[in-house]
Amino acid sequence: MKKILKYAAVCLVLAAAVASCTKETTPERINIQHPDQQSPILRDNAYYQNLRAYKQTKHKLAFGWYGSWTAVGASYQSRLISAPDSMDIISIWSQWHSLTPQQKADKEFVQKIMGTKVIYTIFAHEVPEQFLVDGEVTPEGLASYAKAYAKDSMDKYQYDGIDLDYEPEWGGKGPLVDGVSVYYQSNPDLRTYNDNMTTFVKELSKWVGPASGTGRLLVIDGVPFGVHPSVSQCFDYGIVQAYGATKASGSQYDETLQGRFNKAAIGGWRPEQYIFTENFEAYWQTGGVTFTDREGNKMPSLIGMATFNPTQGACAGFGAYHMEYEYGTSSMPYKYMRMAIQAANPAGGWTTPIDVAFSTADSSSIMFLVEEDGSVDTSRSGEVSLSFTRPVVNDMQISLNVNNTLVQAYNDANGTDYKPLDPSLVRIDPVQCSENQVFSPNIAVDVDPASIEKGYYLIPIKIAPIEDAGYAVKEGSVHYVFVTKVSMDIEIGATTLDGAKIAPTSAWTITCCQGTATSGATGVWNCDSAAQKAAMFDGKLDANCWYASSASYSWGANGGNFTIDMGEVNDVTGLRWHIYYQDSEPQCTDLTYSEDGNVWYSLSAGVPFTPTLFDNWKWFKFKRTVKARYIRVYVGRVTGYTSMNEAEIYGPAN
Repeated sequence: MKKILKYAAVCLVLAAAVASCTKETTPERINIQHPDQQSPILRDNAYYQNLRAYKQTKHKLAFGWYGSWTAVGASYQSRLISAPDSMDIISIWSQWHSLTPQQKADKEFVQKIMGTKVIYTIFAHEVPEQFLVDGEVTPEGLASYAKAYAKDSMDKYQYDGIDLDYEPEWGGKGPLVDGVSVYYQSNPDLRTYNDNMTTFVKELSKWVGPASGTGRLLVIDGVPFGVHPSVSQCFDYGIVQAYGATKASGSQYDETLQGRFNKAAIGGWRPEQYIFTENFEAYWQTGGVTFTDREGNKMPSLIGMATFNPTQGACAGFGAYHMEYEYGTSSMPYKYMRMAIQAANPAGGWTTPIDVAFSTADSSSIMFLVEEDGSVDTSRSGEVSLSFTRPVVNDMQISLNVNNTLVQAYNDANGTDYKPLDPSLVRIDPVQCSENQVFSPNIAVDVDPASIEKGYYLIPIKIAPIEDAGYAVKEGSVHYVFVTKVSMDIEIGATTLDGAKIAPTSAWTITCCQGTATSGATGVWNCDSAAQKAAMFDGKLDANCWYASSASYSWGANGGNFTIDMGEVNDVTGLRWHIYYQDSEPQCTDLTYSEDGNVWYSLSAGVPFTPTLFDNWKWFKFKRTVKARYIRVYVGRVTGYTSMNEAEIYGPAN
């Protein structure tokens, strides 16, 4: 027994959440998890009592499929008792019936003394022949099948639940999976389900699962959302074989954990039902593949699964297929499973507060476009949301405040000249946070356009101090909302320009780029050397310098932009450019100007427009005079051609 105890798992987390993280009265956590000390650990009655108490608390579950279980032989790899003490659920992935006395004793110790639930796996594709009626599947036969496995066998072998391996569209064939089409369908209306499986689950739920009242688990793995949404809540847990998962980003790709849960959420699954697992038959020596979390941190994928939560809320847990393979790790049996348990449920409990930070991008924007008649059109992405390092413990409300002391600091750091807004003009509702959330809902930032003049403003938003000691605002967490109130200051349709042409100097130059890039490959012809660039302003409509964007080339299909540098600041009333040989009149997506090349202002308010093409010139007449050294024009996606071999800039007449 001493040898068994010496090599049993030690990565443990015990007791309920500390009082600082909940308003309920809960037992104090006891730190019996010592990852740096393999022995000695006193496993007395108090130890096991604390261990069982811990497994009754709310925490991330450690799950594993256990194969080659015999409970005999020289190696303890064949014994459940070798698994980490903090394992919550072990599913037998081998012969689960006809147990030997050694297996019964091994299982009983793990269940009764360590508090680990032991369930067994069956393949839920076919219906055993003895439950068919004249070779056919019937409701009565499915009811008998369910009772035999979820009641009779459960009573006989004293398991804590049953795990259905269900993999439609992934090789499973039989009367319980045929006709299912869900995995590649993001539209729920296009999904199809198997009626026999729906009936089978309902019959199982009489004996196992939340609806049974027995405390025995009903679990499904493989493609949990392959069952009809009407029975998704009959299961305690859905276990996803996210083998080789590399990302936890918010993309919809199936290989990402978020994408996998998004598919499940359509089918009525809740995040607290979902467990993500890695394949330790293949990756036990490395803890999985390289996993990248939302913040860009890299780690073994089992650790990533232990710390991952979908945006919809905290998930149930993490686990591994053939977890017993990891017993053979030379440095420490079950090294990565222990690390994952520690990452998900740190030793000693949550003694530090839950960090609260902005989960949205560092900034968002609101633009008010003043129309010719004085009406205002609003374009916004002014939204914020919060993220929590651990699931929210209790319902709460968090306030967000405008902090104008950060405006000047931002301007100084970025060479900008944004104005602050009176906080009384900004409306931000408090953030309502619910238990088990890891991300808050999006909260809009509102400004009444009638209350501000035209201009460029910056709203720095910070999270107000939180009275609950269980929470702390992450240092440096700030969200900037950029507010712009402008009008379309280009006269569409003009074929003349005000004032006179500004005489170019030798300092004038032009830079042409692909797409929206401002450096790198130009994707243009005959506009590379300083002499060629200078020829763009020499008054000669020839081929000494010319730029073009064409749909025949990949860079042309993405449009382009050009920037004219006049070498000094001028008063500017407009510009025009001469096309070289052909033009399909593509839209311009923006026209901006700058005095220093750092702070840019838009004359078109970011509204796409098609400049007039007249007499082989494109015309850009400004409604107001601006001071500019630089002028940049963005050309949208080109379906044909646009070109330029001469550019002229106009200013007020002397």
